[in-house]
Amino acid sequence: MQRHGWNNRKLELEVTQNDRLPGFLRALAKANIPLKKMKTTKHHVTFQTTRKHLPVIRKLRRKYHMKMTIDWLDEEVILRNEWLVHIGLLLLIIVPLCASQFIWSVDIDASTPEQEEELQKSLYILQISPPFLKSKLPDETIIRQQILQDQRELSWVHIHQEGSNLTFSPIPSPKLETEIVEKEQPSHLIAKKSGVITHFNLTKGERAVEENKAVYTGDLLVTGILKQGEKEIVYGAEGEVFADYWIEASFTLPRTIDYKVPGERHYELRWKKDKVKKGDDWQNVKLPKWLAKYVELSVTQQSTTKQLKLDEQSVEKVLLPLLHQKYVNELPSKTVMKREKLLQVAIDNDTVKGKVLFLVNENIAVKQVIYQGD
Repeated sequence: MQRHGWNNRKLELEVTQNDRLPGFLRALAKANIPLKKMKTTKHHVTFQTTRKHLPVIRKLRRKYHMKMTIDWLDEEVILRNEWLVHIGLLLLIIVPLCASQFIWSVDIDASTPEQEEELQKSLYILQISPPFLKSKLPDETIIRQQILQDQRELSWVHIHQEGSNLTFSPIPSPKLETEIVEKEQPSHLIAKKSGVITHFNLTKGERAVEENKAVYTGDLLVTGILKQGEKEIVYGAEGEVFADYWIEASFTLPRTIDYKVPGERHYELRWKKDKVKKGDDWQNVKLPKWLAKYVELSVTQQSTTKQLKLDEQSVEKVLLPLLHQKYVNELPSKTVMKREKLLQVAIDNDTVKGKVLFLVNENIAVKQVIYQGD
C-alpha cells in the first residue's frame, strides 16, 4: 500500500519548446501516459502526471533530447523516497556524530597575555592543538602536572570540557611580599628536606650532588667553595635546588559539604570619577591610555554555592583538587604538586575519613654559612 501510494504521487513537468516537442508528446501518448492540465506558453509546455510514469518519461526525454524540470505537487510528503534523500539523511546523522568525537576549540582563560602564551607552550608540548580526537586527550592529571611544572607561578589549573570545547583557567599562586635582604655571608646550600633531586637553578656555586639522586635532610647540595689546585676560594652558593618528595595527608570531613564554584564573569564599564566599591572586582582590564583617562573596565565574578554528598568517586574527583590547592597554598612559591594518590577512604553516615599522598616538587635548598674562622 505504501509503495502504491508513492507511485501515485502527483508531479508537474515543464518541457522547453523546440521542433522535437510534437514527436515527444506523441511518444508519451503512445506509451499511454496521461497528460493532465496541459498548458502551452511561448517557451514551455506544462502538464501533470504521476510518479509511476516517470521512468518512461525520462527515457523518452533522453531520446528526443528535451529539456525538462520536475515539480512535486504533493506537499504533504516531506522526504522523498530517492537515493539522494537517503544519502542526505545518512550524512545528517553521520557528520554530527563524527564531529562530536573531536575537540574543535581550546580556550585559555588567562588573566594576562604572557600567562596565556606560556600556557599555549605547555599545551603544544602535550600536543593539545585542535582539532583532535577526544580519545587522544591526555588524562587531566598529566595535563595539569605538565602545566604546573612549566609554570611554577600557578597554584592550580581548572580544566573544563563542554561538548567539543576545552577551556583552561589557570589560578596564580598567592603573591608573597619580597623582603629586602642585606648582604649575607658566603654560604653553602644544604637540603632542608629529604627527596630526589630533579633540577638545579643556580647563579653561583658548584653542584655537590647529581640529578635523580636521593638526598637527606642536612646533605650538602651546592658548595660555595671553589678549589683551584690546592687553593680554596670562598665564593658562596646562590640559587634553587628542586627535589621530589611525598606528603601524606589525612582528612576528616562531613559527608555532606557546601562548596563554592566560580560563576559567570560580568564586565562593567564606568567613569573614573564615579566612586564605587571595588571589593567584587576580579580584575581590571587594561585599556588604551587615551581611553583609560576617562573610564575603567572591570571584571566581576560571583561564586555559586553548591552542596555535595561525598562518596568514593566524588572524593577522588572533587575533594582531591581541593586538598591539592589547600596544601600548595601552604607551601613555598614555585612548589608544584606533581601527582596525588588516594590511599584509603572510610565513609559512614555522617563522616568521610581518608589519607592521600601528594608528590611534591619543591626547592629544598637552604643556606648554611661557611665558617671562615676569626
